[in-house]
Amino acid sequence: MDFQVLRWKTEEASGVIRQLLVAKQRSIEKNPLIPEERTAVLLNIPPYLDKETLSAAFAKFGGVEDIFFLKRLSVGSVVKYESDSFFQTTGTAISSYKTAYVLFRSGKSVKKLIAFCSSENDPLVLSTEDAPIQSGLSTWIREHRQPLPSVVDMRKEIDVYMDKYDARVEREKLHAKANEGVADEEGWVTVTRVGKKRGVRQVDVMNETTRTAAKKKASEKELLNFYKFQKGEGKVKQLTELRRKFEEDKQKIAQMKAMRKFKPY
Repeated sequence: MDFQVLRWKTEEASGVIRQLLVAKQRSIEKNPLIPEERTAVLLNIPPYLDKETLSAAFAKFGGVEDIFFLKRLSVGSVVKYESDSFFQTTGTAISSYKTAYVLFRSGKSVKKLIAFCSSENDPLVLSTEDAPIQSGLSTWIREHRQPLPSVVDMRKEIDVYMDKYDARVEREKLHAKANEGVADEEGWVTVTRVGKKRGVRQVDVMNETTRTAAKKKASEKELLNFYKFQKGEGKVKQLTELRRKFEEDKQKIAQMKAMRKFKPY
């Protein structure tokens, strides 16, 4: 990809000019979420630039449909997360410089962005009244004041998700049951676990067989009374056990004698 330099600054009065690298998306990997004709690639993005700020700034070139932030360029790792009540757990927040795929609503917007980078225009101002750049303490205060998600909305979202999941599992079961014993084009029959008797997994059988064989092998390798100290310890244990039984027998005999003794007075 041929990257162009996009000069930008935080505010109109700022004298510090920074740079972003911009290019049109071209990749061997394919992902329906980022069509090449409508997607621009951004590099060297500071961690304090969020989706709202970039969307408001790039609206100058056309409508922005979505922005995907990544640590490094990888088309396959772009996944759309549409939950409003739950946080995304597939990845951690990017605290360092990042990259992004900017998806416009029209391919003409990408051409306008590339043309703006190629020309000698004034730097693009990213911080606006509608979407100001917030960092440091102001970012912490904003995150702290964000309201917690509603329990009712969370329950609705969970119910919708579980209904879709149950429907998908039921479709998979019906599909597997319908194709049970049916040969494919090459004559192969796929063995499924659909039925009342699921049987035992082959992995469990192999693991149990391996454990039994290892236990038997270890017992065969164990040598009893091979060393001199083992013989001594065995004799001590045997003598201790005999003494214990002898004392128990003495107590039993004493109890029997006491029970049989006649005491008239």
